[in-house]
Amino acid sequence: MSLMGMKQHIQKFSLPIVAFIGISMLGTSVYSGLGRNSGNARARSEAKAEATVAQVGSQAVTQRMLDRIMEPQLQQFKMFGMPPPPAEALDSYRLRALDGIKSQEALVVAAKKAGITITDEEMKKGTDEVWETQVRSRIAQQLTLSEKATDKEINDTLAKQGANISVESLKEQLILPDSLRIKLFNDKLTKQQAEKLVALDTYKVRHILINWDGKKTTEAAAKAKAEKLLADVKATPTKFAELATANSEDPGSKDKGGLYEWKKEELTSLVPEFKAAIATLKPGETTPALVRHADPDPKGYKGFHIIHLDAISKATQEKREELARAEITKLVDAAAPGIKVEVQDPGMRAMQLFQDASKDPAKPDEKLLNQAIAELDKIKKEDDRAGIVPLRKAAILEKLKQPEKAIAALEDAIQSNGDKVETRIRITTLLIAKGDKAGAIKQLAEAEKLALPEPGIWGQLGQLYKQAGDTAGERRTLEKNQAYTLRQQQLQAQEQALAAKNAPQNTNIPGKNTNAPGKK
Repeated sequence: MSLMGMKQHIQKFSLPIVAFIGISMLGTSVYSGLGRNSGNARARSEAKAEATVAQVGSQAVTQRMLDRIMEPQLQQFKMFGMPPPPAEALDSYRLRALDGIKSQEALVVAAKKAGITITDEEMKKGTDEVWETQVRSRIAQQLTLSEKATDKEINDTLAKQGANISVESLKEQLILPDSLRIKLFNDKLTKQQAEKLVALDTYKVRHILINWDGKKTTEAAAKAKAEKLLADVKATPTKFAELATANSEDPGSKDKGGLYEWKKEELTSLVPEFKAAIATLKPGETTPALVRHADPDPKGYKGFHIIHLDAISKATQEKREELARAEITKLVDAAAPGIKVEVQDPGMRAMQLFQDASKDPAKPDEKLLNQAIAELDKIKKEDDRAGIVPLRKAAILEKLKQPEKAIAALEDAIQSNGDKVETRIRITTLLIAKGDKAGAIKQLAEAEKLALPEPGIWGQLGQLYKQAGDTAGERRTLEKNQAYTLRQQQLQAQEQALAAKNAPQNTNIPGKNTNAPGKK
């Protein structure tokens, strides 16, 4: 396979929404898009894809960028055997993708506020890492090389094919710097937040406290008692808990063998001498000497501590990263309101207005709906090759309770978008609602000509015939619904039987296993 011209037609990488930051290749071949369009139509399509449709903060967003972000979402429809969303609904997905870009911009703002920067050296290292882990094997496959092909083998193959391109130029074109930069900001911010979570570490500390008050007990007497206990602890470390229960004068831990469990951040509230002593210990160690504390506050205590560090339970890296991501979400949410989003594409702007107008289904905002129609009117017919503008207008006019205009828009859609059963059904529903049953029956007759042998469609037609008062039409379409349902069930049964026939057979016969225990 030749890669001539690949430089002009190569597919670039894009960055999915912040919730799952990474870089992924769209399409299966670097030849995607070659020969699909021609002449002026192709030029218009390319220009539309690269035109700026929105401004998010300082970033100009093109339709191609949004469509690349949408691609994984749309692939899920195929994965689950569902039909893709209709063309007139795609702008709603593009608006969601815009929200993702806004989150990315907010992430960068949050990272910079946290003191994070990305150097040119880090960008180069990141580019090389993405090439190594995500890109090179795909390029090698397209060149019919081994997945483990080296950069030299790829360069040699490109040179033999006469392609004016190299591994380095592929890196420049396949790995978008803006996408990579956001990934690096996310990685560094996640690491920073995870490292801050040392406060999650739990310290298990035992201690024995012997107080003095200068009246009933002198400092010298308290020290002598504490030194004897320290000697006992050193002689038999395993008896620390027992000695603490019997002798410690700390009511908060005495009955627990002198045990406290503190998060690392809680250690800051301890008296300085106690905190400093813990910092010198490793798990399993006891302070070699008494730790003296004399609080100047008359209400405070004066005493000697014997301190033993039982263990430090560190939070797992997985737990730290989970909590770090939650913290990043908070930082992004805090930065997001400062990111301005300006939708410039009239189709997307119309969808935005339509969604805003429909927030209260019981009382749609008529002013916003009319503004949405005004935005759609800005789209030239030559730029609406899919014929989705009249379908979008019909949906808005239905919200405005203007059935006559909605029907006219749907009839316009048939002329520009092709005759489809779904459009005929929408017209039928509107006609029934306004009491034109004769007109509805005519539409249903046209819908029958377009309907595929799918039980659901024919069942829907039957219900509409019933509402229109056409008993014969109802009976005819429901009979087809039943026939197609039966056929569907038969095909499923055949597939299951074939799968069972081709499944591996278990040849082990009970009672005939010559390798059973005790057999020779």
